[in-house]
Amino acid sequence: MIRLCSVSAILALLISASLADPVYPPGSRIGLEPPPGMVPSGAGFADPARGALLLVTELSVQSYARVMQDFSPERMQGMELLGREMIALPGGDGLLVVARQTENGVALRKWALLTRTEDMTAIVVATSPDTAREAYPDAALRAAFGSVTVRAKLSPDEMLAVLPYRLDDLGGFRLLRASPDGTAVLTFGPNDTTLPAEQPYFMVAPRAVEPPPAAERDRFAQRVLTGFVNRPDLRIVRSEEIRIGGAPGHEIVAEGRDPATGDELMTVQWLRFGAGVVQMFGVARKDSWAESLRRMRALRDGFARR
Repeated sequence: MIRLCSVSAILALLISASLADPVYPPGSRIGLEPPPGMVPSGAGFADPARGALLLVTELSVQSYARVMQDFSPERMQGMELLGREMIALPGGDGLLVVARQTENGVALRKWALLTRTEDMTAIVVATSPDTAREAYPDAALRAAFGSVTVRAKLSPDEMLAVLPYRLDDLGGFRLLRASPDGTAVLTFGPNDTTLPAEQPYFMVAPRAVEPPPAAERDRFAQRVLTGFVNRPDLRIVRSEEIRIGGAPGHEIVAEGRDPATGDELMTVQWLRFGAGVVQMFGVARKDSWAESLRRMRALRDGFARR
């Protein structure tokens, strides 16, 4: 009993300390006190020497129900469920799931937390090899997840500052999220939503791939689009090479329907080729497409390397 009380006291101290000093990855509203040994890295924290990662993801509040389904035991194929419970967080409650899985012959522990606020869904995921269990015991990871907190919205300037490029013209869109890897998510309208049936959506994301030869750009662009959208009803209206900011590029315009509402949607994808590939992707309702496309073009043309 004394030993259990000591462990509980230590855990309480860890959680208390974490609540006092949450660390926020650049551009993120999700913060926590990472386990000792992990340092900030991209969209989260990492311990490269031990192969341990902790990543944070922000989604629209409308995504919560869909992600909750992904957290169900039925969706955890190939994993051994070790625990599933609601835990108290500084800003409310969250669903914590712990599992074990073997990937490429490496036994891993996986921790995942799902929570939401009035305007966003927050996901925190950690993976740690069993060989690093001494460095990252259950108590340390539980304390880190128990410290997860969501801060107020960042200003547009704060979000733009973390991007490795400039967006000189937002075309009336506003930033919802931005991360140091270059991913920027924008919307046009009063709500903080990424659902295009409600209001236009736009995304910019550098891709870690080699630019294809000129003769293969059309097929490459179509593969990128279908891999990203993954909707069988998507129909390509046109696919052609263009210039974007003086650099070679490719444009695809496609149409389809929203799988949830059945609304007719239009989609545009621009790929900008250079030292790498930058994907720009926009979706809006068909009945507002002309104006939405004009604004999306302004966004595209406002892209510039720092």
